[in-house]
Amino acid sequence: MMKKLTLETEKAPQDTGTKVGVSLTFEVAGQQGSKVQGSVFLIQGCDSYETLEGEVSRLKGELDGLLEEAKGQFGPGPGQEHVELNEELGAAELWENLSAVTDTEVLVRQFNSLSREKRQEIADYVFTQCNVFTGVASVFSQRYNNEEAKLE
Repeated sequence: MMKKLTLETEKAPQDTGTKVGVSLTFEVAGQQGSKVQGSVFLIQGCDSYETLEGEVSRLKGELDGLLEEAKGQFGPGPGQEHVELNEELGAAELWENLSAVTDTEVLVRQFNSLSREKRQEIADYVFTQCNVFTGVASVFSQRYNNEEAKLE
């Protein structure tokens, strides 16, 4: 398989340093079996490692965002669950969504993805309004770490 990403190095004029960027090589099939190849910069020349590192992090963030967006297009795969958690909802509504999850690891991951404030609100709700001796609330009460406000 052909390498798609390339580190591009450019020597700056008057020996003022080196600029480094990242390019993407692509191939597009045309009509009658023809192919067009080329490359495009994903990250323009950066004059420091820190700048390049920041740009790579930004690009990773964009790609992670696209993956999250794609989950909605594909739906959950076999053995996977996912609930949509909107932090604008109250603790009761969020708990209702979370308590529908049957896979404990998914519950942990989804709960821990919320902001600390929302996690604390939900924990307060569960411990004061739910029966922590049965069902998902029981799992929650056993795995909740109060100091970190996370499920373990």
